[in-house]
Amino acid sequence: MEQEKYDIQKEEGSFRYWFYSEGPKGKILKAVQFQYTPEWGRNVFNLAFGDWDESTGWLDDRAISNNGDHLKVLHSVAEAVQEFINLWPDAIIYVVGNTPSRTRLYQMGIASYWREISRDFQIWGLLGEEWEPFRKGVNYKEFLIFKKIK
Repeated sequence: MEQEKYDIQKEEGSFRYWFYSEGPKGKILKAVQFQYTPEWGRNVFNLAFGDWDESTGWLDDRAISNNGDHLKVLHSVAEAVQEFINLWPDAIIYVVGNTPSRTRLYQMGIASYWREISRDFQIWGLLGEEWEPFRKGVNYKEFLIFKKIK
């Protein structure tokens, strides 16, 4: 089932994707950035997401837009993940919210669309100090996403 999402654009020569959130607070430029972090392991990228401040050229991952479109935004971020992994099939994407409530939002999104996600991706969650394959109903602190080997 196709989910409603915004059109995303990849920034040429970078690991950054853009889209605009549109709602009662107007058009808000969002960015999804994959930051290569070799110190965490080969092919590991941290996923950073937030509002893009054009005046500073900085991604604000603490912004709370409340633009009435959080599901559409979440689907757009998922689309960026899919496009990135299609370009870099060996990538491992590290995901954690900057607050427990944001991490919980990501987890709810994964759980809600687990059937679709699990067709192409493996997701592991950090439970305590151990990584394990994602299970619905378990509260994880962090996530790893990678493409399934078929």
